[in-house]
Amino acid sequence: MSIMLEVKKFINSEYIGQFVDIELPIEAPAPKPEKKEKKPRKNKARKGRRDYDDYDDIEAELDREEREEMGLPPLPEHDDDEDDYREDYHREPEGPSYERIRIHYVEEGNGEPLILVHSVSQSIYTWRNIFSRLSLNYRVIALDLPGHGYSSRPENFSYTIEEQAQVLELFMDAINIQSAHIMAFSMGSAYALQMAMDNPERIGKMVLIAPGGMSPEMPMPIKMLDSSLFGSVAAMLYGMRTVEKVLSECFFDLTRTMSPEVVSEYYKTISDRDSRRALRESFHNHEDESIINRLRSLETPVLMLQGSEDKWRTAENTELYHAAMPFAGFATIRNAGHLLHEEKPERVIAALLEYIPAIQPEV
Repeated sequence: MSIMLEVKKFINSEYIGQFVDIELPIEAPAPKPEKKEKKPRKNKARKGRRDYDDYDDIEAELDREEREEMGLPPLPEHDDDEDDYREDYHREPEGPSYERIRIHYVEEGNGEPLILVHSVSQSIYTWRNIFSRLSLNYRVIALDLPGHGYSSRPENFSYTIEEQAQVLELFMDAINIQSAHIMAFSMGSAYALQMAMDNPERIGKMVLIAPGGMSPEMPMPIKMLDSSLFGSVAAMLYGMRTVEKVLSECFFDLTRTMSPEVVSEYYKTISDRDSRRALRESFHNHEDESIINRLRSLETPVLMLQGSEDKWRTAENTELYHAAMPFAGFATIRNAGHLLHEEKPERVIAALLEYIPAIQPEV
């Protein structure tokens, strides 16, 4: 099957794939002291509310214009029923508190389980060029992390490395997988590494594609999202043109990889307000220093793959990870940028098959 037919088969839609619910423990908030009722100060209250409405109106208008350019239907109007749904969907039993998170995933093939973990601001769509062919050799599962793709946008979730690693563990429990190999990309590698260090018995081998966190080489729109001062505004302005600019820095050969369809698919799952909040918090709360400090204790075998033309990962950053991991191999893929699995899928598949030989189950 040609690569174009495989990509067409891999549709990024909430109607394709499956959903599973997990319950993530959350810390109960500290009780707030009761406040005495005060009479509202009309001028200040009205002024504050007016500013808030203006902010929402600007964001709604930006969303409307972006979606019109993409040919997408307008976002539904806010409905009080949505608040009722959210209240019903989150339960708080006595004792530890939980938030139920709906995870969207696709699964195909037989053999040893291989879980694909995308990076921040992505979805399962990033695996479109390799998913079907990997399924010929493994039981491949690609999931949308919370706040991404068509998984839910939890309210009591900070999008930290620790939380996302816990999601991976609970997701494996939910689909009855005791252990699996993992392929993770860029900032998603930290989620996989955290889980591997917390639960080494549950991870076979790992392939990390361009691993690392925030770096000075990342484009300004990404660095703005990490800003405590301007992050919220940067998230609001993170439109389709910004997505196009960011993607253009992730590929080496734009003529083969960049298209309006790719930009549109990347944008459509981060086009609403809740998704942009998740986007901003995922970047802002991605503190991987503790991961780097623990890499020497990692027991899991790792293969690192790096594009020779990666603008976001320097040789120093790559060596920091490679040298610290005791059981790590490293390979460079020529003429590839940061998104090398999208740009050079054949090379990535060949490297993975060599590193994790396919073992078909006995019939």
